[in-house]
Amino acid sequence: MLLSFLAVLASSCVRADPIDTFANVTVYDPGTASADVNYARTLNLPNNTVLATWSDFNEANATIPIYRSTNNGFSWYPLGIATSDDPGRRLLQPHLIYVNETFGEYDTGAVLLAVNAVDSKSTNIEIYASGDNGESWAFVSRVASGGPANTTNGATPVWEPFLLYHDHKVTVYYSDQRDAQHGQKLSHQTTQDDFDSWGSAIDDAAFQTYTDRPGMPTVAKLPNGQFIITFEYAQLLKNSSSNYTYPVYYKLATSPENFASEPAHKLVVDSGAKPNAGPYVTWTSYGGVNGTIVVSDSDSNPVYINQALGQGTWKELKTTAGRAYSREVQVPDNDNTKLRFAGGAEFEQETPSQILVTIMDLAKALGG
Repeated sequence: MLLSFLAVLASSCVRADPIDTFANVTVYDPGTASADVNYARTLNLPNNTVLATWSDFNEANATIPIYRSTNNGFSWYPLGIATSDDPGRRLLQPHLIYVNETFGEYDTGAVLLAVNAVDSKSTNIEIYASGDNGESWAFVSRVASGGPANTTNGATPVWEPFLLYHDHKVTVYYSDQRDAQHGQKLSHQTTQDDFDSWGSAIDDAAFQTYTDRPGMPTVAKLPNGQFIITFEYAQLLKNSSSNYTYPVYYKLATSPENFASEPAHKLVVDSGAKPNAGPYVTWTSYGGVNGTIVVSDSDSNPVYINQALGQGTWKELKTTAGRAYSREVQVPDNDNTKLRFAGGAEFEQETPSQILVTIMDLAKALGG
């Protein structure tokens, strides 16, 4: 009993120098009603700075911006720009990771940016790298290529990359329409030698019904050595040939490269809420011996939490962050009692959009 109590106490304690909370601080304002900025992503760096990037689906330039904050996200300024080497190719759906070891020709501390590089003829999961904490960028590899952007079953694009750095390997997960047996599935590819020698595509979620479309994968490591992958599980509505519903599902596996054989679980919330579309998952050590799994979706202000390593039902937790398409939730490196949200426009939003960041007090929300 004493050991259990001490474990809970240790995992729930507040780290020194807790950071301030705030709601919907502007990272970037395009200043025009025609912009459609969304798919915001952030990255903790070891020097207590935070990077941010996002997509502008209406921007024709072959670039993607990188901003930096040195005060835990309260204020931001431009830092760098990643630029495609292919004219006319737009960079969308970004994700960032930090690689804390020498990898190929890159010294310890490389920052990787995965994007979907899109033009009129193709979609491409590409990797860009920075050796100076996000200020300058270079194209390093193309992981996967597909047909032009088209969500119709039978088309062959690739979408929505997500990077994971674990056990001296880098893995990129993505949505994949290239398999003729599936309207869409989730795939991943891995490298352990450098950033341009990627293994073959391996399935993560591929369902028997052709029209099922799992998509938008995100992955987090849990304290028991397992990994959780979340995704939207698009399924046709009854008596419809084109209208889909997008409930949030997840899988648990002992290896981040072996989700395929694991069962898919619908994220069931005790309040009756139904998380929908574009989920993002993270884990924090705060909240008990198992910590807390946190999932954000695209349609809700609340998040959904689980403190039983993904077993059983989930709880709904209100937030101060606005709704956003593929809203990100992360844990600041320097305070595990907080959550950081980053988002932009809602799906098909017609009003002006901005990239916004919120820091929420998770400990207070949980009654701690």
